[in-house]
Amino acid sequence: MAKTNHSNYNFQPLKGYEHFEATTQIIIREILDRNLHFEILDADNNLLVVNYKGKEYIIHEGTISDANSLIAFWISNDKWMTKQFLRRKGISHAEGILLQKEPHENDLKTLSFPVVVKPMDTDHGIAVSTNIQTRDELLEAVRNAFKFSKKVIIEKYHPGQEYRFLVIDYQVRAIAFREPANITGDGQNTIEQLIKAKNSNRGEDYTHPLLKIKTDDEVLRHLKNQNLSLRYIPEKGRKIFLRNNSNLSTGGDSIDVTDEMPDYYKKVAIESARAAGLKIAGIDIIIKDLKDEASAKNYIVVELNAPAMLSMHDFPYIGENRKVEKYVLDAILNSK
Repeated sequence: MAKTNHSNYNFQPLKGYEHFEATTQIIIREILDRNLHFEILDADNNLLVVNYKGKEYIIHEGTISDANSLIAFWISNDKWMTKQFLRRKGISHAEGILLQKEPHENDLKTLSFPVVVKPMDTDHGIAVSTNIQTRDELLEAVRNAFKFSKKVIIEKYHPGQEYRFLVIDYQVRAIAFREPANITGDGQNTIEQLIKAKNSNRGEDYTHPLLKIKTDDEVLRHLKNQNLSLRYIPEKGRKIFLRNNSNLSTGGDSIDVTDEMPDYYKKVAIESARAAGLKIAGIDIIIKDLKDEASAKNYIVVELNAPAMLSMHDFPYIGENRKVEKYVLDAILNSK
């Protein structure tokens, strides 16, 4: 884990490009540093084109480019398809079932808890519910997931900590531990007040690396399971987690652990990227205990992400700026 609990988060928006997503801002800064010619095609969609050695390279959202093939992007964008390619290469992943319509209660009687529910083709943790313990919670989570996708996955819940491995050209360039949204008590303020205070230096959208914690149904459910409410005043120093999923889009913290990660899991991340043919990829892996012997029983690969968020690695809540944009831009400019 990180060597300190002190946050050194210091993101400053790129002047003149503040309206772009943070990952796009980081790539633009690298392009400017290299003095390359580029133009903005569609600012609202973070779409730009770079000219290099007489060729044009289109970049969408900072990392989507010709560096990844269309088929590789398609595989990673479909969570169910991803499982097939991981299984094909013998990579540990969560077993599950695919729902193509909302089920009746009797259809889910054979499932054993706890489970995870997620839409098949969304990202940023949208409508993902984890560590579901009861039938009623499951049915509600499934109904919610179907609001965002035509297909929904229910899979076995694996305890552990989730890490994002950034793989560029089949090398691990950075690793972030994404801690679920949380607050730490001061003995004076309610959970609701502590959330408001922590949100003060975070963004409403992806123009910032860290996003505000939103008190949605999943947060309320998670607090209820701990016999807590937004009005509760936690004692000083007590950390309270507000949800299980660790997406930064739902208020999580990024903590750089690149130097602490055992090589075995770096190899797993690389092989996962190779399984789908992704040259730029964010690989999500849940690991039960880094101190235990590295084995397939101790981890699962959760997702492959072709749109790989860079800002969590350059501007973590805690840890070192890994300056990953130089590797990403190299991969893009060498793709033709």
